[in-house]
Amino acid sequence: MKQTKKRNMWLMLIVICLGGSIIYIFPYLQYTFYDSMMAELGFTNTQMGNVMSVYGALNLIAYFIGGMIADRFSSRILITFSLVVTGITGFWFATFPSYTAMMIISVIWSFTTIFTYWPATIKAVKLLGDSDVQGRLFGFREALNSFGALVFSSTAMFIFTRSGENFRNVVIFYSIVYIVTGIISFMFLPNDEAGEAEKRNIFSGLGYVLKNPLVWLIGFIIFFGYAVGSIMGRLTPYLTSVFKMGVATAGIVGIINSYGVGNVGAVAGGLITDKMKSSTRFLKWCFVIMAVLLAIFVAVPGVPSFLMAAIIMGLSVRLVQTAVRGVYFVPLDEAKIPAEYLGTAAGVVSVIGFAPDAFLFSVYGKIIDSMSEVAGYKVMFGSLIGFCAVGFVLTSILIRMFQKAEK
Repeated sequence: MKQTKKRNMWLMLIVICLGGSIIYIFPYLQYTFYDSMMAELGFTNTQMGNVMSVYGALNLIAYFIGGMIADRFSSRILITFSLVVTGITGFWFATFPSYTAMMIISVIWSFTTIFTYWPATIKAVKLLGDSDVQGRLFGFREALNSFGALVFSSTAMFIFTRSGENFRNVVIFYSIVYIVTGIISFMFLPNDEAGEAEKRNIFSGLGYVLKNPLVWLIGFIIFFGYAVGSIMGRLTPYLTSVFKMGVATAGIVGIINSYGVGNVGAVAGGLITDKMKSSTRFLKWCFVIMAVLLAIFVAVPGVPSFLMAAIIMGLSVRLVQTAVRGVYFVPLDEAKIPAEYLGTAAGVVSVIGFAPDAFLFSVYGKIIDSMSEVAGYKVMFGSLIGFCAVGFVLTSILIRMFQKAEK
Protein backbone atom coordinates (compact mmCIF):
# COMPACT_ATOMS: atom_id res chain seq x y z
CA MET A 1 0.00 0.00 0.00
CA LYS A 2 2.82 2.36 0.98
CA GLN A 3 4.75 1.44 -2.17
CA THR A 4 1.70 2.15 -4.35
CA LYS A 5 1.22 5.55 -2.72
CA LYS A 6 4.87 6.42 -3.32
CA ARG A 7 4.64 5.29 -6.96
CA ASN A 8 1.51 7.40 -7.50
CA MET A 9 3.24 10.37 -5.89
CA TRP A 10 6.08 10.29 -8.40
CA LEU A 11 3.73 9.61 -11.32
CA MET A 12 1.65 12.68 -10.45
CA LEU A 13 4.84 14.72 -10.10
CA ILE A 14 5.90 13.71 -13.60
CA VAL A 15 2.54 14.76 -15.06
CA ILE A 16 2.68 18.08 -13.21
CA CYS A 17 6.22 18.67 -14.44
CA LEU A 18 5.26 17.93 -18.03
CA GLY A 19 3.17 21.10 -17.91
CA GLY A 20 5.78 22.91 -15.84
CA SER A 21 8.44 22.25 -18.46
CA ILE A 22 6.54 24.15 -21.16
CA ILE A 23 4.35 26.74 -19.39
CA TYR A 24 6.97 29.52 -19.09
CA ILE A 25 8.76 29.04 -22.40
CA PHE A 26 6.68 31.65 -24.25
CA PRO A 27 6.98 34.48 -21.69
CA TYR A 28 10.74 33.92 -21.43
CA LEU A 29 11.43 32.87 -25.02
CA GLN A 30 13.77 35.82 -25.50
CA TYR A 31 16.19 34.14 -23.07
CA THR A 32 17.01 31.66 -25.84
CA PHE A 33 16.03 33.44 -29.06
CA TYR A 34 16.62 37.07 -28.05
CA ASP A 35 18.27 38.25 -31.28
CA SER A 36 15.90 36.39 -33.61
CA MET A 37 12.83 37.49 -31.68
CA MET A 38 13.96 41.13 -31.60
CA ALA A 39 14.70 41.07 -35.35
CA GLU A 40 11.36 39.49 -36.32
CA LEU A 41 9.36 41.86 -34.12
CA GLY A 42 11.49 44.89 -34.99
CA PHE A 43 11.89 45.92 -31.34
CA THR A 44 14.66 47.81 -29.52
CA ASN A 45 16.35 46.50 -26.36
CA THR A 46 14.12 48.81 -24.34
CA GLN A 47 10.95 47.48 -26.00
CA MET A 48 12.09 43.91 -25.44
CA GLY A 49 12.60 44.77 -21.79
CA ASN A 50 9.20 46.46 -21.60
CA VAL A 51 7.44 43.35 -22.95
CA MET A 52 9.01 41.38 -20.12
CA SER A 53 8.27 44.08 -17.56
CA VAL A 54 4.55 44.37 -18.34
CA TYR A 55 4.35 40.60 -17.91
CA GLY A 56 6.24 40.82 -14.64
CA ALA A 57 4.25 43.77 -13.30
CA LEU A 58 0.91 42.07 -13.88
CA ASN A 59 2.30 38.90 -12.35
CA LEU A 60 2.45 40.67 -8.98
CA ILE A 61 -1.36 40.92 -9.00
CA ALA A 62 -1.80 37.49 -10.57
CA TYR A 63 0.35 35.75 -7.93
CA PHE A 64 -1.60 37.35 -5.10
CA ILE A 65 -5.14 36.61 -6.30
CA GLY A 66 -4.13 33.36 -7.96
CA GLY A 67 -3.04 31.92 -4.63
CA MET A 68 -6.55 32.31 -3.23
CA ILE A 69 -8.03 30.85 -6.43
CA ALA A 70 -5.77 27.81 -6.04
CA ASP A 71 -7.15 27.18 -2.55
CA ARG A 72 -10.68 27.19 -3.93
CA PHE A 73 -10.58 25.34 -7.26
CA SER A 74 -9.20 22.09 -8.64
CA SER A 75 -5.54 22.19 -9.68
CA ARG A 76 -6.41 19.87 -12.56
CA ILE A 77 -8.83 22.36 -14.13
CA LEU A 78 -6.58 25.36 -13.52
CA ILE A 79 -3.49 23.67 -14.98
CA THR A 80 -5.36 22.39 -18.05
CA PHE A 81 -6.92 25.77 -18.78
CA SER A 82 -3.56 27.53 -18.43
CA LEU A 83 -1.72 25.30 -20.88
CA VAL A 84 -4.40 25.23 -23.57
CA VAL A 85 -5.08 28.97 -23.62
CA THR A 86 -1.35 29.81 -23.62
CA GLY A 87 -0.93 27.53 -26.63
CA ILE A 88 -3.80 29.21 -28.48
CA THR A 89 -2.29 32.68 -27.98
CA GLY A 90 0.96 31.32 -29.37
CA PHE A 91 -0.57 31.21 -32.83
CA TRP A 92 -1.22 34.96 -32.55
CA PHE A 93 2.39 35.47 -31.45
CA ALA A 94 3.48 33.54 -34.57
CA THR A 95 2.12 36.36 -36.76
CA PHE A 96 4.77 38.67 -35.21
CA PRO A 97 2.28 41.39 -34.26
CA SER A 98 2.86 45.05 -33.37
CA TYR A 99 4.42 46.31 -30.15
CA THR A 100 0.95 47.05 -28.70
CA ALA A 101 -0.36 43.62 -29.66
CA MET A 102 2.71 41.99 -28.12
CA MET A 103 1.96 43.83 -24.90
CA ILE A 104 -1.60 42.42 -24.98
CA ILE A 105 -0.24 38.93 -25.49
CA SER A 106 2.01 39.43 -22.46
CA VAL A 107 -1.06 40.39 -20.43
CA ILE A 108 -2.80 37.16 -21.47
CA TRP A 109 0.29 35.14 -20.62
CA SER A 110 0.39 36.72 -17.17
CA PHE A 111 -3.17 35.49 -16.60
CA THR A 112 -2.61 31.95 -17.90
CA THR A 113 0.90 31.23 -16.61
CA ILE A 114 0.61 32.90 -13.21
CA PHE A 115 -2.97 33.66 -12.13
CA THR A 116 -4.40 30.26 -13.02
CA TYR A 117 -1.24 28.14 -13.11
CA TRP A 118 1.54 29.00 -10.68
CA PRO A 119 -0.06 28.77 -7.19
CA ALA A 120 -2.10 25.75 -8.34
CA THR A 121 1.02 23.79 -9.28
CA ILE A 122 2.91 24.78 -6.10
CA LYS A 123 -0.04 23.60 -4.01
CA ALA A 124 -0.32 20.39 -6.04
CA VAL A 125 3.35 19.51 -5.49
CA LYS A 126 3.28 20.43 -1.78
CA LEU A 127 0.34 18.09 -1.17
CA LEU A 128 2.08 15.12 -2.81
CA GLY A 129 4.18 14.19 0.24
CA ASP A 130 5.09 14.78 3.89
CA SER A 131 7.74 17.13 5.31
CA ASP A 132 10.56 14.59 5.02
CA VAL A 133 10.35 14.54 1.20
CA GLN A 134 9.60 18.21 0.48
CA GLY A 135 13.18 18.97 -0.56
CA ARG A 136 13.20 16.06 -3.00
CA LEU A 137 9.74 16.84 -4.35
CA PHE A 138 10.52 20.47 -5.10
CA GLY A 139 14.07 19.71 -6.19
CA PHE A 140 12.97 16.99 -8.59
CA ARG A 141 10.09 19.20 -9.71
CA GLU A 142 12.57 21.84 -10.79
CA ALA A 143 14.84 19.24 -12.39
CA LEU A 144 12.01 17.53 -14.27
CA ASN A 145 10.76 20.94 -15.40
CA SER A 146 14.24 21.76 -16.68
CA PHE A 147 14.68 18.36 -18.31
CA GLY A 148 11.34 18.59 -20.11
CA ALA A 149 12.07 22.17 -21.17
CA LEU A 150 15.49 21.03 -22.40
CA VAL A 151 13.87 18.34 -24.56
CA PHE A 152 11.29 20.76 -25.96
CA SER A 153 13.85 23.52 -26.49
CA SER A 154 16.36 21.19 -28.14
CA THR A 155 13.63 20.07 -30.52
CA ALA A 156 12.75 23.70 -31.18
CA MET A 157 16.41 24.51 -31.86
CA PHE A 158 16.58 21.59 -34.29
CA ILE A 159 13.51 22.95 -36.09
CA PHE A 160 15.04 26.44 -36.04
CA THR A 161 18.34 25.40 -37.64
CA ARG A 162 16.85 22.93 -40.13
CA SER A 163 14.34 25.50 -41.36
CA GLY A 164 16.96 28.12 -42.10
CA GLU A 165 16.62 29.83 -38.70
CA ASN A 166 12.88 30.37 -39.18
CA PHE A 167 11.70 31.68 -35.80
CA ARG A 168 7.99 31.40 -36.73
CA ASN A 169 8.30 27.60 -36.96
CA VAL A 170 9.61 27.55 -33.40
CA VAL A 171 6.60 29.50 -32.11
CA ILE A 172 4.13 27.23 -33.92
CA PHE A 173 5.86 24.12 -32.57
CA TYR A 174 5.59 25.38 -29.00
CA SER A 175 1.94 26.35 -29.49
CA ILE A 176 1.07 22.78 -30.42
CA VAL A 177 3.03 21.36 -27.48
CA TYR A 178 1.18 23.64 -25.05
CA ILE A 179 -2.23 22.40 -26.19
CA VAL A 180 -1.28 18.70 -26.24
CA THR A 181 0.27 18.97 -22.75
CA GLY A 182 -2.91 20.60 -21.47
CA ILE A 183 -4.98 17.68 -22.74
CA ILE A 184 -2.63 15.17 -21.09
CA SER A 185 -2.84 17.06 -17.78
CA PHE A 186 -6.64 16.93 -17.87
CA MET A 187 -6.57 13.19 -18.54
CA PHE A 188 -4.18 12.16 -15.76
CA LEU A 189 -4.18 14.71 -12.93
CA PRO A 190 -6.52 14.01 -9.99
CA ASN A 191 -9.37 16.32 -9.00
CA ASP A 192 -8.30 18.01 -5.75
CA GLU A 193 -11.39 20.06 -4.94
CA ALA A 194 -11.07 22.44 -1.99
CA GLY A 195 -12.90 21.82 1.25
CA GLU A 196 -16.25 23.43 2.03
CA ALA A 197 -14.68 26.11 4.25
CA GLU A 198 -12.46 27.34 1.48
CA LYS A 199 -15.32 27.29 -1.04
CA ARG A 200 -17.41 29.64 1.08
CA ASN A 201 -14.80 32.40 1.23
CA ILE A 202 -12.13 33.04 -1.40
CA PHE A 203 -10.17 35.17 1.10
CA SER A 204 -9.91 32.36 3.64
CA GLY A 205 -6.50 32.44 5.31
CA LEU A 206 -5.36 35.72 3.76
CA GLY A 207 -5.26 37.48 7.12
CA TYR A 208 -3.23 34.65 8.63
CA VAL A 209 -0.72 34.69 5.80
CA LEU A 210 -0.26 38.49 5.67
CA LYS A 211 0.31 38.70 9.43
CA ASN A 212 2.97 35.98 9.40
CA PRO A 213 6.46 37.60 9.33
CA LEU A 214 8.01 34.35 8.14
CA VAL A 215 6.01 34.55 4.92
CA TRP A 216 7.34 38.04 4.19
CA LEU A 217 10.92 37.08 4.96
CA ILE A 218 10.74 33.99 2.75
CA GLY A 219 9.31 36.18 -0.02
CA PHE A 220 12.24 38.61 0.10
CA ILE A 221 14.77 35.78 0.16
CA ILE A 222 13.21 34.46 -3.03
CA PHE A 223 13.27 38.04 -4.43
CA PHE A 224 17.05 38.25 -4.32
CA GLY A 225 17.64 34.66 -5.40
CA TYR A 226 15.22 35.02 -8.29
CA ALA A 227 16.77 38.32 -9.39
CA VAL A 228 20.09 36.56 -9.90
CA GLY A 229 18.45 33.90 -12.07
CA SER A 230 16.44 36.42 -14.08
CA ILE A 231 19.44 38.54 -15.00
CA MET A 232 21.66 35.52 -15.68
CA GLY A 233 19.02 34.64 -18.27
CA ARG A 234 20.61 37.46 -20.31
CA LEU A 235 23.83 35.47 -20.63
CA THR A 236 23.02 34.61 -24.26
CA PRO A 237 22.72 38.18 -25.60
CA TYR A 238 25.82 39.07 -23.55
CA LEU A 239 27.79 36.38 -25.37
CA THR A 240 26.51 37.36 -28.82
CA SER A 241 26.87 41.12 -28.35
CA VAL A 242 30.14 41.34 -26.44
CA PHE A 243 31.96 38.09 -27.25
CA LYS A 244 30.63 37.81 -30.84
CA MET A 245 29.30 34.27 -30.47
CA GLY A 246 27.30 32.97 -33.45
CA VAL A 247 23.50 32.95 -33.22
CA ALA A 248 23.11 29.16 -33.52
CA THR A 249 25.85 28.46 -30.96
CA ALA A 250 24.44 31.08 -28.62
CA GLY A 251 21.03 29.40 -28.92
CA ILE A 252 22.53 26.12 -27.72
CA VAL A 253 24.27 27.85 -24.83
CA GLY A 254 20.98 29.61 -24.07
CA ILE A 255 19.15 26.30 -23.83
CA ILE A 256 21.83 24.88 -21.53
CA ASN A 257 21.73 28.07 -19.45
CA SER A 258 17.94 28.13 -19.17
CA TYR A 259 17.22 24.42 -18.83
CA GLY A 260 20.27 22.13 -18.97
CA VAL A 261 22.11 23.09 -15.79
CA GLY A 262 18.81 23.07 -13.93
CA ASN A 263 18.70 19.26 -14.05
CA VAL A 264 21.89 18.98 -12.02
CA GLY A 265 21.41 22.03 -9.81
CA ALA A 266 17.80 21.40 -8.78
CA VAL A 267 18.27 17.70 -7.97
CA ALA A 268 21.44 18.42 -6.01
CA GLY A 269 19.71 21.25 -4.18
CA GLY A 270 16.75 19.06 -3.20
CA LEU A 271 18.88 16.17 -2.00
CA ILE A 272 21.28 18.41 -0.06
CA THR A 273 18.36 20.24 1.54
CA ASP A 274 16.78 17.00 2.82
CA LYS A 275 20.23 15.89 4.02
CA MET A 276 20.85 19.16 5.88
CA LYS A 277 17.27 19.13 7.27
CA SER A 278 17.09 22.85 6.49
CA SER A 279 16.50 24.53 3.15
CA THR A 280 17.27 27.90 4.74
CA ARG A 281 20.83 26.93 5.70
CA PHE A 282 21.36 25.59 2.21
CA LEU A 283 20.10 28.83 0.67
CA LYS A 284 22.36 30.88 2.94
CA TRP A 285 25.56 29.26 1.68
CA CYS A 286 24.38 29.27 -1.92
CA PHE A 287 24.20 33.07 -1.75
CA VAL A 288 27.84 33.13 -0.65
CA ILE A 289 28.96 30.83 -3.48
CA MET A 290 27.01 32.82 -6.08
CA ALA A 291 28.58 36.10 -4.92
CA VAL A 292 32.09 34.67 -5.37
CA LEU A 293 31.31 33.21 -8.80
CA LEU A 294 29.68 36.45 -9.95
CA ALA A 295 32.75 38.45 -8.92
CA ILE A 296 34.91 36.21 -11.11
CA PHE A 297 32.38 36.31 -13.96
CA VAL A 298 32.28 40.12 -13.99
CA ALA A 299 36.09 40.25 -13.92
CA VAL A 300 36.35 38.28 -17.20
CA PRO A 301 37.44 40.78 -19.91
CA GLY A 302 34.71 41.52 -22.46
CA VAL A 303 36.66 40.43 -25.54
CA PRO A 304 36.06 37.44 -27.89
CA SER A 305 39.26 35.65 -26.81
CA PHE A 306 37.77 35.16 -23.33
CA LEU A 307 34.52 33.66 -24.64
CA MET A 308 35.03 30.21 -23.11
CA ALA A 309 35.87 31.67 -19.70
CA ALA A 310 32.69 33.76 -19.81
CA ILE A 311 30.59 30.70 -20.72
CA ILE A 312 32.07 28.56 -17.94
CA MET A 313 31.65 31.20 -15.23
CA GLY A 314 28.19 32.22 -16.42
CA LEU A 315 26.92 28.65 -16.41
CA SER A 316 28.54 28.08 -13.00
CA VAL A 317 26.53 30.92 -11.50
CA ARG A 318 23.41 29.57 -13.16
CA LEU A 319 24.10 26.07 -11.77
CA VAL A 320 24.11 27.30 -8.17
CA GLN A 321 21.11 29.54 -8.80
CA THR A 322 19.05 26.61 -10.10
CA ALA A 323 19.86 24.74 -6.89
CA VAL A 324 18.46 27.75 -5.03
CA ARG A 325 15.43 27.88 -7.31
CA GLY A 326 14.72 24.21 -6.75
CA VAL A 327 14.05 24.71 -3.04
CA TYR A 328 12.56 28.25 -3.06
CA PHE A 329 9.30 27.17 -1.47
CA VAL A 330 10.55 24.51 0.96
CA PRO A 331 10.94 27.12 3.75
CA LEU A 332 7.12 27.37 3.74
CA ASP A 333 7.14 23.84 5.14
CA GLU A 334 9.67 24.84 7.80
CA ALA A 335 7.42 27.80 8.62
CA LYS A 336 4.58 25.32 9.35
CA ILE A 337 2.01 26.96 7.06
CA PRO A 338 -1.32 25.07 7.38
CA ALA A 339 -2.21 23.00 4.29
CA GLU A 340 -5.47 24.88 3.72
CA TYR A 341 -3.54 28.14 3.32
CA LEU A 342 -0.74 26.86 1.09
CA GLY A 343 -2.11 28.34 -2.13
CA THR A 344 -2.57 31.75 -0.52
CA ALA A 345 0.88 31.61 1.10
CA ALA A 346 2.49 30.59 -2.20
CA GLY A 347 0.71 33.48 -3.90
CA VAL A 348 1.84 36.10 -1.38
CA VAL A 349 5.40 34.81 -1.34
CA SER A 350 5.42 34.81 -5.14
CA VAL A 351 4.24 38.43 -5.32
CA ILE A 352 7.25 39.46 -3.29
CA GLY A 353 9.72 36.94 -4.66
CA PHE A 354 9.08 37.45 -8.35
CA ALA A 355 8.74 41.25 -8.20
CA PRO A 356 12.07 41.70 -10.09
CA ASP A 357 10.20 40.82 -13.31
CA ALA A 358 8.19 44.01 -12.91
CA PHE A 359 11.11 46.39 -13.28
CA LEU A 360 14.57 44.83 -13.64
CA PHE A 361 14.32 44.13 -17.37
CA SER A 362 13.27 47.67 -18.20
CA VAL A 363 15.92 49.18 -15.93
CA TYR A 364 18.75 47.09 -17.33
CA GLY A 365 17.46 47.44 -20.89
CA LYS A 366 17.79 51.22 -20.59
CA ILE A 367 21.22 50.90 -18.99
CA ILE A 368 22.52 48.76 -21.85
CA ASP A 369 21.00 51.08 -24.48
CA SER A 370 22.55 54.15 -22.82
CA MET A 371 26.07 52.77 -22.29
CA SER A 372 28.58 50.76 -24.23
CA GLU A 373 27.51 47.11 -24.34
CA VAL A 374 30.49 45.91 -22.31
CA ALA A 375 30.00 48.53 -19.59
CA GLY A 376 26.23 48.05 -19.50
CA TYR A 377 26.44 44.32 -19.05
CA LYS A 378 29.20 44.65 -16.43
CA VAL A 379 26.97 46.99 -14.38
CA MET A 380 24.03 44.62 -14.76
CA PHE A 381 25.85 41.47 -13.68
CA GLY A 382 27.93 43.26 -11.05
CA SER A 383 24.82 44.47 -9.21
CA LEU A 384 23.88 40.84 -8.57
CA ILE A 385 26.76 40.51 -6.11
CA GLY A 386 24.94 42.99 -3.87
CA PHE A 387 21.73 41.00 -4.24
CA CYS A 388 23.54 37.89 -2.99
CA ALA A 389 24.88 39.80 0.02
CA VAL A 390 21.36 40.85 1.03
CA GLY A 391 20.10 37.29 0.47
CA PHE A 392 22.78 36.00 2.83
CA VAL A 393 21.69 38.42 5.57
CA LEU A 394 18.00 37.57 5.20
CA THR A 395 18.55 33.81 5.32
CA SER A 396 20.67 34.25 8.45
CA ILE A 397 17.78 36.14 10.10
CA LEU A 398 15.26 33.48 9.04
CA ILE A 399 17.42 30.72 10.52
CA ARG A 400 17.47 32.55 13.86
CA MET A 401 13.67 32.97 13.76
CA PHE A 402 13.17 29.25 13.10
CA GLN A 403 15.54 28.38 15.96
CA LYS A 404 13.71 30.75 18.29
CA ALA A 405 10.35 29.21 17.36
CA GLU A 406 11.63 25.72 18.21
CA LYS A 407 12.64 26.69 21.75
